[in-house]
Amino acid sequence: MPFDGTPISTVSTAKPYAGPEARLVGLPMPARAFSRSPEIIDSRIAVLRRARDLLENEQRWCKGSFARSWFNIPVPPHSALARRFCMIGAIMSAGSELQLRTQDACLALQLQTVRSVETWNDEPARTHAEVIAAFDAALLAVEDAL
Repeated sequence: MPFDGTPISTVSTAKPYAGPEARLVGLPMPARAFSRSPEIIDSRIAVLRRARDLLENEQRWCKGSFARSWFNIPVPPHSALARRFCMIGAIMSAGSELQLRTQDACLALQLQTVRSVETWNDEPARTHAEVIAAFDAALLAVEDAL
């Protein structure tokens, strides 16, 4: 029984971001968390946008490994066989493709998920809409920090 005395059976278990129109509010970026260099900000935004584009279609998203082939076999994110990605795998692939650093993009996502992105992505109840919303929130927060 919760502290307010409400029976557990009536406590709402609804996910705050569930559904096809999931949205996360972009949490502000701490001033000391990132470089304010225009080149670094531009690369951070480019990596986040490209990673989000890789995951736009739900069939391109996966859990449990950084990347998978169409046959659901785990492969490295940089592999030519990689067709499905988790959030970090998509960032790794985007960074490799664009030849840009990925650390700041990973940190921007982690500030939105409020814990390790890998753990957040792989939660059994996690939805594709929530993943896209996290990318949108990270992009919003980085762009607002300009």
